[in-house]
Amino acid sequence: MKKNLLFVLALLPFAASAQKIDPCVTKGNAQEMSTCAKDEYTKSEKELKRTYNALLKQIPDKDEDGIPYKAVKKQLEKAEKAWAVFVEEDCKSISIYNRGSALKDIEYYNCMRSHTEQRTGDLSRFVRKPKS
Repeated sequence: MKKNLLFVLALLPFAASAQKIDPCVTKGNAQEMSTCAKDEYTKSEKELKRTYNALLKQIPDKDEDGIPYKAVKKQLEKAEKAWAVFVEEDCKSISIYNRGSALKDIEYYNCMRSHTEQRTGDLSRFVRKPKS
């Protein structure tokens, strides 16, 4: 019973932040929900990669106007690696907590997706939109 309550409570932040219904919640069983959660995470990871690469691409290769763009790019790459390590460790803790539960993989991938969507939003604030 406690794990069911924790599962419901764990989903609340996703529901509040996403403002959309999680498509995986409507699946018939834990295996289908897990597969769906993994697929949703994979989609969010692809979007993050597109956003990250767009940001890297817009940073000039040469320093200009006193702005050390090479250092900015190097620091962004370092930050992205550190972020990925943090997310993996954070979501592993959720997976370990749910060890032996049918929710283990669902919780892990929901955690990964949530962090990834947040990071995409954070980076996208800096990506210049193409002029129409």
